[in-house]
Amino acid sequence: AGLYEMGSTIKSFTTAMALDSGKVDMNSTFDARRPITIGRQTIRDFHGKGRILTLPEVFIYSSNIGSAREADVVGIEGHREFLKRLGLLDRMDTELPEVARPTEPPVWKKVHSITIAFGHGMSTTPLQTAVGAVALVNGGKLLQPTFLPRSQEEADAIGKQVISPQTSANMRYLYNLNATAPGGSGRRATVPGYRVGGKTG
Repeated sequence: AGLYEMGSTIKSFTTAMALDSGKVDMNSTFDARRPITIGRQTIRDFHGKGRILTLPEVFIYSSNIGSAREADVVGIEGHREFLKRLGLLDRMDTELPEVARPTEPPVWKKVHSITIAFGHGMSTTPLQTAVGAVALVNGGKLLQPTFLPRSQEEADAIGKQVISPQTSANMRYLYNLNATAPGGSGRRATVPGYRVGGKTG
């Protein structure tokens, strides 16, 4: 029932959105040499590298500037449509009545898209964030969550394709890279014998 600005975990969706748009790929680069100023807002990196970053580097270094530039490539309308497609902007239906309705700006402007790209300016529930993240790694299918038993066949029947299988494969790679690469923010989550991935936030 709780609504939160989900912070850097939302960068998962920003990177997936940029990849799924077809406007960038895993070799794309983003200029993170200087902060971005828009209106009264200045976007900085927490642990800035002060250089041009590859798309995987934007993800593993959790670059606010890089994430803002990823969103800018897609554009305001495409950004909102993607988050809606992943179920992050609508009230989620579950067997429980205690589910909050996410909040977003009444009118999206460029400053909103840029801040939402790194997880500020919209709020959603942790459950919706987790459900959306599952779609990023399971081949691209959004599954309505349930608190009751459900078979694999039932899940397959209700899954809605929201991103391409290739985007999902890329996201699995990036999540795993974040837990294994030098400088990755999730290295302490690695467990011998398991393929671990994730996004700090």
